[in-house]
Amino acid sequence: MNGYYSKIRVGFVFILLAMTFVVFFARLVNVQVVQGDRLREKARRQYLESIELPAARGEIYDIRGNKVAVNTYFRSLFAYPLTPENVDQSYRLLARIFGKKEKTMRRAYTLEPKKFRWIKRGLTDQEAAQFEALDNACGLFMREEPTRRYPYGDVGRAILGFVDIDNLGRSGVELVMNDALTGAPGRSLIQKDGMGDAYQIQQVPLKEPVPGYSVVLTIDWVKQQIVEEELAKAVFQFKAKAGMAVFLDPHTGAILAAVDCDSARADTSRQEDKPENKPVKLNAVTDTYEPGSIFKLITAAAALEGNRVSPTQSFDAENGLWVMGKHSLRDDHKYSRLTFREAFEFSSNIVMGKIANEIGADKVFAMAEKLGFGRKTKCGLNGESDGILRKPKRWSQFTTATFAIGHGVSVTPLQMAQAFAVVASGGYLAQPHIIAGCINDQGQVVQRHVERPVKILDDKVVAMLDSFLRGVVERGTGKPIGDAPFAIAAKTGTAEKPNLESGGYNKNLYMASFAGYFPADSPLIAGIVVLDEPEPIHYGGYTAGPTFKNIALKFAAVDHYEIPMPVDSSDTIPEDSVMAEEDEGVLVVMPDVTGVPRDQASIELAKAGLTPVFSGPGATVVGSRPAASSMVKAGSEVYCYVAQDMLMKKVAPDLTGLTIREAVAILKKCGMEFICTGMGRVVSQTPSAGEIVIDGQVVTFDCKRETGA
Repeated sequence: MNGYYSKIRVGFVFILLAMTFVVFFARLVNVQVVQGDRLREKARRQYLESIELPAARGEIYDIRGNKVAVNTYFRSLFAYPLTPENVDQSYRLLARIFGKKEKTMRRAYTLEPKKFRWIKRGLTDQEAAQFEALDNACGLFMREEPTRRYPYGDVGRAILGFVDIDNLGRSGVELVMNDALTGAPGRSLIQKDGMGDAYQIQQVPLKEPVPGYSVVLTIDWVKQQIVEEELAKAVFQFKAKAGMAVFLDPHTGAILAAVDCDSARADTSRQEDKPENKPVKLNAVTDTYEPGSIFKLITAAAALEGNRVSPTQSFDAENGLWVMGKHSLRDDHKYSRLTFREAFEFSSNIVMGKIANEIGADKVFAMAEKLGFGRKTKCGLNGESDGILRKPKRWSQFTTATFAIGHGVSVTPLQMAQAFAVVASGGYLAQPHIIAGCINDQGQVVQRHVERPVKILDDKVVAMLDSFLRGVVERGTGKPIGDAPFAIAAKTGTAEKPNLESGGYNKNLYMASFAGYFPADSPLIAGIVVLDEPEPIHYGGYTAGPTFKNIALKFAAVDHYEIPMPVDSSDTIPEDSVMAEEDEGVLVVMPDVTGVPRDQASIELAKAGLTPVFSGPGATVVGSRPAASSMVKAGSEVYCYVAQDMLMKKVAPDLTGLTIREAVAILKKCGMEFICTGMGRVVSQTPSAGEIVIDGQVVTFDCKRETGA
C-alpha cells in the first residue's frame, strides 16, 4: 500500500516538474522567440541611446590663405536626473556651481526625473572649474559644443556674419554658405551602466561625421582692413552719419574689400561702449541711395555709343539755371557754354540733362540696364537689393534730365562700382562675387567660381569714357586728389538726399561719393567710397575723394606697384598690421624716423632689428610704413619715403560758387591761411584755382550774395 502511494507521490512530483518545465520553456520561447526582437530593443534602449555627432564646420579663408573664421569650443551644462533624489541633489550642486541659494536655483530651473534640461550654454571658466571640482555631479553633466572664433576681430565681420548658439550661420557668408560649411553629422551610442545611474558618454560610433567644406573668399583681408580704417577716419573727420565702400578686381569681378561704417564705430574714443559686433547685413550690398553725379557715367556712355554726341559738341549751360516750365535745374558754377567733355569733367547738371533729352530717356535707361542696374549682382551675400530703375514711359523733359544726373534712380554702392569696373576692364561686364570656391578637408578644390565676362561696350566708347574720367581728376571736380603719384580715373558725386516724409529733396543733406579705378594706365582696382551727410564740406571731391586716394595709395604699397610711394607718417597699412591672434614671432616697436636723415634712419632702424627700404629722390625721411610706434615683427622690412628739403607746394582749390562756410572748411583742410571779404558765395579768389601756393602764402577770396536768376 505504501509503495502504491509512493508511486503516486513520485508521479505527481514528476508531472508537476514537467509542467513547470513546460511553463518555463514556453516562457523562454515567448521571451526569446516570440517577443525576442521587441524585448531586445527595449533592453537596448535602457542602456543605449543614439545621439547625433556634429560634423566639424568648415573654416573660412581669405584670398591670401589667411584663416578668417575658425572653430573653437565652449562648455555647456545640462541636467538629466534619474530619480527624485537626483533632482534634489542637482539643485544643491547648482547652488554651489553658481554661488547662489538653492531656492534661487529651484525658481530658475524646473528639473524632473529622466527629463533633459539645459542649465547654461557657454559656461565661464570659473563655473566650469566649480563643476569639475565636484566629487559627484549626479544628475548634472558638462559637454563641449562647437562655435566660431574670428581671429581678426571686427575686420570683415559684416562679410563673415556670425553663427548662433547651435553653430548655424545667421548672416553673411556663414549664412549663405551654411549648407556647405556644416557638412554631414554622424551618429553614436551613449552607454549607461546596468543600474542606469550613470550618464557618462562612451561613444560607440555608428556613422562617422563628414566635415563641412572650407570656403575661400575673394576678399583680401589686408585690403579690407585698409578700407575699414580709411572709411572710419573719413566718417569721423567729416562727421558723417555713415559710410560705405566697395573695391573689386575689374577684370574678374572678385570683390577685394567691402565695408560699411556708422558714426558710432568710427569714433575711436567710444571703443569700450561699442556693442558686440554681430552685423546682420553688409550695407554696401543691401542699402540703396540716389547716386547723383557719378551716375553721369551712364549718361555719357549712352551719348557716346553710336556717336550720338561728340565730345566737342557745345551746349548752352544757361549761366547756371535752366528753367523747364514749373521746374528748374541748377549748377554750382555759372557757365555760359560747355562742351560735352567739359560738362562731364565739371559735372554740369544742366548740360548732362540736355544731352539726355537729346538722345532720349530710353537710351540712358537701356545703358543703365546694360551696366547692371535694376537687378541683383548675385555677389554671394544675403539681403542684396535690386535697386530701383523705373522704365521711361511718359517722362517729361525735367524727369529725363534728373534721371541723367542720378536722381529718381536708386542703386547700391556695389552696382555703382560694377559700372566703373566695366570701363576699367575695357568694356567687359564681370559678375561681382565674394566666394572664390570651396575646398574639402583634404585640401582639394571641390567648387570654383567660373564666370566669363561679357563684352558690352565698344572699345572707342571705353577709350573716350576713360579720357573723360581722367579729365575729372586732372581738371575737373576731382582735382583735389590730383596729386597722386599714379593716374586715377574717377567721377565725383554730391547728391541731395530725398525727403521721405514730405517728398522732394533736403537742401542741406547730401550723399557724397567718389567712384573710379586705378592705376588708370593699367587698371587693377575699381571701387567707390560713399559718405552719408558729411559736414561741413559735402562735396564728393573733397570728402570721399581724398579717402579714395588714400585707399589707392595704400593698395599700391601693399601690392608693390612700380611707382615711388609718398607715405603719410600716420599710415598703418603693412601686411603685418593685420595680424591674427595666433601669429608667432618677436614684435618690436617701430622707431619714429620722420624728419631724420636717411643715414641716421638706417642706424636707428637697424638697432630696432628692422631692415629699411628707402624710396624717393631725397635725403630726409618724410614718412614710413608702418607708422611710428607700430608693433612690427623683428627682421621685417620697413618702407621709408625720402624727399628733398624744400618748401612744400600745394595747389589752390577751386572755391568759386562755394559758401563762405564751405570755402573756409576746404582751406582749413588744405592747411592754407586765408582772408575773406564780402558775404554770400565766392565769386573770385587769389591765387586762382590750380595755381601753386607755398607755405605762408595767404589765399584771399571775395564773396557776393546771389541776386536771383
